[in-house]
Amino acid sequence: MSFWVQSRYQIQGRGQRGRKWDSSPGNLFLTGCFSSSKKILPGQLSILTGVFFAKILKQFLPAQNIALKWPNDLLLNRKKCGGILIEIDEYIYIGVGINITSHPDNTPMQATHLQACDPVDTNALILKIIDTFPNLEELGNFEKVRHQWWEFAKDSLSCWRLREPIKGDILGVDEQGQLLIKSKNGDIIKRHQTFSE
Repeated sequence: MSFWVQSRYQIQGRGQRGRKWDSSPGNLFLTGCFSSSKKILPGQLSILTGVFFAKILKQFLPAQNIALKWPNDLLLNRKKCGGILIEIDEYIYIGVGINITSHPDNTPMQATHLQACDPVDTNALILKIIDTFPNLEELGNFEKVRHQWWEFAKDSLSCWRLREPIKGDILGVDEQGQLLIKSKNGDIIKRHQTFSE
C-alpha cells in the first residue's frame, strides 16, 4: 500500500527534530505513506530519498547547482530550498517541503526558492515525484546510492552547519547512511541521523 497527500499550506509544518517548517502557500508540501514487508534501515532510506529528490530538482533546473547537505536537505546554488522528514511506525512516512515561490528569512542556513532561478511547474514536479518514486520493496544497490549522494554533497561542504561542531574531513556516508568524518588524529567518527518513531 502507498499513497501521497498534498497540502496547499500547513499551519504546523515541522522539519527534523521538531523544528518549525515555514509553510507559505505556493510552495510544495507532499507526504507519502508506504507499507513495506522489507526491513529498511532508516539511514539508508534517508540517503535514498535525498538522492531521489536531488535528481528530480536537477531535471527541472538543469542549469542550476543542485546539492545535498547531510542527511537530505536540498540545496539550490548553495542555499537551502527544501527538506525531507521521515517518520517510521507501522508505516513509513516521507514528507518533503520544497520552496517554489517563496522562502523564509532569518533561518540558520541561508534559503532560496526555485522560481528565484527558473520557472517551475509545480503540478509537473508533483506528478514526476509520484510517478517515479522508487518501490521500497525493490531497493537496489545501496553502495551505488551512497556514491550518488556523495556526488551531490561533496562540493557544498563549506556551507554546511552541523549541530555539534566536529573538526575533521567529511568522507561521505557508510553502508547504513551514517556520516563519516575523519578527525585530525585519523579516527573515523560516525554521525547518526535522528528519526521520529
